[in-house]
Amino acid sequence: MNKRQVTLLNNQFFISLVLAITLLMSFLLTYDEKQKLLNKKRIFTNQSAQYINLLNRILFLLIVIYNLYINYQQYELEKEKKSNLTPFKNQIYASFLNMIAAIIILYVVYQTWNSQDDIAPIENTI
Repeated sequence: MNKRQVTLLNNQFFISLVLAITLLMSFLLTYDEKQKLLNKKRIFTNQSAQYINLLNRILFLLIVIYNLYINYQQYELEKEKKSNLTPFKNQIYASFLNMIAAIIILYVVYQTWNSQDDIAPIENTI
């Protein structure tokens, strides 16, 4: 294992940690929405929940973009080794599709900002 591979793995650890934070944020937002529906005390105000949801979606998009970058770097490493590249190409394609999905989800959050069409409880989970 060379130094580049170790760096990529360290980056993946960091991205996994950030992903865990976004999952925690999603959990809290979902719990808050449940409390709202049950007319119980909420964790967040409507406005703070919107901003947290937006931040969560932006973080998720950044994670997906960085994951695409890591997959491309891994592909390049394997290309130098003259390995079978098919699995690495497939990871890049999957990461690209994840990026498109994350952009669409972020757009939906933007589109429903301050509207009555709040779909946050439906689309909150990652």
